[in-house]
Amino acid sequence: MAKINLQIKHAKKEQIYVKALIGGPSGSGKSYSALRVATGIAGREGNGTRIGYIGTEGMRDKLYANEFDYDLISLEEYSPEYYEAALDAFLEAGYKVIIVDSLTHLWSWVQDQVQKVAKNDNSTFQAWGKYKKENKKIVEKILLAPAHIIVTGRGKDEYILETNSKGKMAPRKVGVGVQQDKDIEYEYMVTFMLDQETHIAEVAKDNTHLFENKLDALTEKSGEALYDWANDGEPVKSPAERAAEVARVQDAITAKCNELGGTKNPELMKWYGEKFGKNHKANKDLDALNAALEEMQRIQPVNRDDKEGNHE
Repeated sequence: MAKINLQIKHAKKEQIYVKALIGGPSGSGKSYSALRVATGIAGREGNGTRIGYIGTEGMRDKLYANEFDYDLISLEEYSPEYYEAALDAFLEAGYKVIIVDSLTHLWSWVQDQVQKVAKNDNSTFQAWGKYKKENKKIVEKILLAPAHIIVTGRGKDEYILETNSKGKMAPRKVGVGVQQDKDIEYEYMVTFMLDQETHIAEVAKDNTHLFENKLDALTEKSGEALYDWANDGEPVKSPAERAAEVARVQDAITAKCNELGGTKNPELMKWYGEKFGKNHKANKDLDALNAALEEMQRIQPVNRDDKEGNHE
């Protein structure tokens, strides 16, 4: 078995995009809270950042258009293709803040497809595997998208008995988890669950540590805090910027090889073969290339009169 070479790197926090999930029972204020959080993020982003809203509630998608400034795509159906098309439309138009309200409708579509299969052959095992994979594709697209995305999901509604304001026992609806695939709450940077009566948010998961042990309404300030946390780190280069940087370091290695004597330098050639094999330009790992360039400073050049050729 060939040796697997793994590189140890010092961990550094990089700037990332906010990915948040807001769940809760019907009437808990998920859409309104998502718009408040997104508005705070858009304000921090600046430069006239627009909010893109992917809606699944028909006329309800426009209920808050007089209070918030956002652009809307209302889905006509809830298949993965429609979710993907809506996300692509906003991403390709350059939107950096997007709301998906809600992801529960996608899960309902998955359940409907499985039920259709069950009616035909009474076997759902393979169907669940197929359609959960479709659901997962949209979740991953959201998590990897170069935009701040706030997702909502309906709670798995349950009722509890508690004493009301009149001192009498009365049922109250609460959201227990989100109507989506299992563990969906743990896919996001932060997951909030809203109370139906108070609209107060409790965190089910919080990588930011901003909201732990706190019960409060979600506001524009919440969005600002999330944005600031996500951007507290080293800037991440775009794919084009990273490719240009990789090419620059590769060229620097080529130049250094020629400076050290190329194939006339036994020490260089031994090091080069162990490090890169036949071609260092096949290596696209920027950190590894920079480390290699640093190592080359310790290699002694051969006599200039003995040099030959370029090392490409």
